[in-house]
Amino acid sequence: MNLIPKTIRAQIMMAFLFCFVFMAVIIAVNYNNFRQLSRSMQFFELAEELNSTILEMRRYEKNYFLYRQEFNYEENVTYTNRLALILERERESLIGAIGQDNYGQFIKYVRDYTALMSKLRQTSCDPGGCADLQTLIRGAGQNLLLLADQLVATERRTIDLLIQQMIPLPLISLLILVVLLGFVVFYIGEKVIRPLARITRESEAVAQGAFQRITPYGDTKNEIHHLVAAINRMMAELEKRQEQLIQSRKIASIGTLTAGISHEINNPVNNISLIMESLIEDADTMDDGERRRLYQEAMDQADRTSEIVKNLLEFSRASPPRVEDVNVEQVVDKTARLLNNELNLHHIKFVKEFKAGFANVRLDKGGLQQVLLNLFMNSIQAMEGGGELKVAIGPADLPGELRIDVVDNGPGIPPEYIGQIFDPFFTTKKEGIGTGLGLSVSYNIIKKNGGRMQVQSPPGQGACFSIFLPVSENAYPRE
Repeated sequence: MNLIPKTIRAQIMMAFLFCFVFMAVIIAVNYNNFRQLSRSMQFFELAEELNSTILEMRRYEKNYFLYRQEFNYEENVTYTNRLALILERERESLIGAIGQDNYGQFIKYVRDYTALMSKLRQTSCDPGGCADLQTLIRGAGQNLLLLADQLVATERRTIDLLIQQMIPLPLISLLILVVLLGFVVFYIGEKVIRPLARITRESEAVAQGAFQRITPYGDTKNEIHHLVAAINRMMAELEKRQEQLIQSRKIASIGTLTAGISHEINNPVNNISLIMESLIEDADTMDDGERRRLYQEAMDQADRTSEIVKNLLEFSRASPPRVEDVNVEQVVDKTARLLNNELNLHHIKFVKEFKAGFANVRLDKGGLQQVLLNLFMNSIQAMEGGGELKVAIGPADLPGELRIDVVDNGPGIPPEYIGQIFDPFFTTKKEGIGTGLGLSVSYNIIKKNGGRMQVQSPPGQGACFSIFLPVSENAYPRE
């Protein structure tokens, strides 16, 4: 049976519970040692009191032997009574320390000593006389003193032993506590801090527009695993919403292109209609060569119409991102053709600058076309009185990067707005014209393809949006 809980919360609580139990045990042991030491110190004071009382008792005993003064006898009796009172008062403590037999022996010696001293007082003899009785008294007093000295020595040894036991205990407790805390810190670092740091690192890709999943971590029942699962669900939902946002931007762009596309389609359809009318009316008078030329012209106009519709459908179709070898120049040309009528209506000249030295680049073709269309439309809307839209394609300054510059000669972007230009819903256009999502979506598309975007806009000199895309080493043909 697995006794370790599955959840991190329970595991941490268990670890701190171990620390708490250990500290409680240490406190209990210290409390018990200090309590024993306190009792021993109190008993040591009692033993010292007994010893000093016996010494005073024997001092007056000696003086009585020498001078037979009543004062010395009375003082001896006083200290003897005090000794008996102490023995009676501390009976339980003494029995617990020296045992019932030794305590009984102590009481017997006191009684014998009291009886002998009383007998000596009642016996008429000169000072220095009654040698046998005095010898018995000295023996009884010496026995009492030996017992008191033994009691003092025993308690002193007990106190020394307790102190010796208590001296290393704080150090040992500290070492064990440090080990336990080190284990708790290591455990928290491994089970909480390290997984969270890993989640943070892997989640940073979301800010770059790459919704990569985080590998599940830990037991399926702990909080970190649940957090990873929640973040993965969130990223899946964000990716879904991102694709929906890109598609909505495409639909919005199609609305802008409708008028131009209609005009583009109307021209070849009118041409085909005129050719068919000519064939119907004058077919009999035409030779075979002229009829073939008109048929070919009709086919060319139909192909032109088909190409326009195909480009429009390809751009508007909702399809998942697909990394493939993309010819960037062809994508630029195709996007420009979609906006050809818009460029003509606004009297804008389209210029493409292609620097040789690179081949295809691996990225999402539809995403790149969406970005270019957003940038082209922004430039067209910025140049209301006409101008020039220039696209430069070539190697970047850093090795392994392709650079696409979209440059216009419109009014430019105010310096205070440069830092916010890629923020969602930020726009410098009039209310009702822009949503503020085009550049934000474009920025995220480029980030998802491993690239980056920059903007430069000197005051009054137009704007230059630069796209930097990573390319493999073999993307640049060798000389």
